[in-house]
Amino acid sequence: MNYQFIIESLRRRVLLNILFILALFSTKTFSQVVQIDSISVFKEWGDCNGKNVLNVKVNALCNPDEPPFDGHKTMIEVQLKNKKHLLNIAFDDPDYQMEMIAFSEKNIWFYNLKKAEAVFIPFTYCSNSDSDKKLSYIVLYKDKKYLYHISFRCNEEEDCFLNEDLNMSLKELNPKIREALIKKIKSKYKSVIDFN
Repeated sequence: MNYQFIIESLRRRVLLNILFILALFSTKTFSQVVQIDSISVFKEWGDCNGKNVLNVKVNALCNPDEPPFDGHKTMIEVQLKNKKHLLNIAFDDPDYQMEMIAFSEKNIWFYNLKKAEAVFIPFTYCSNSDSDKKLSYIVLYKDKKYLYHISFRCNEEEDCFLNEDLNMSLKELNPKIREALIKKIKSKYKSVIDFN
């Protein structure tokens, strides 16, 4: 009998089994990672606080053209750093099984007040609900950070209406910043399509 042939054959089988097991486990391990549905945004500018660096990370970003709209842990993390302040804020969506965060870098906007830039970071949600819509805003100004969730009601014609009094909901904000934000919300979010 050729023992060398038998040993070589067993080695190949063991190697093939190990490769199969590794492939099987690595598929299960990486199936939970949602790399393609995440985004990171980086912005820099100068104001009375010096050089500002803004980082926004969104995990399990919604793509309205490609369901599903649920199931992955969805969250947004924001950091603003300058020589005077370091602000961190995160929203870990508790309703991730029913909705996903819809975010676009182009919707970030700024408002200059007393030589400092207020930063507005809006995001909406993909969900299965047709009549109820939610808009969220992260607002950063000097050493303050705010997170607001604003509800809308939409009718069958796909027109949407505020479902709350913004002056009350945003009362913590500086009056000038609150006024600018209310003006933006009322002018931009009027139809179902505005939430995508």
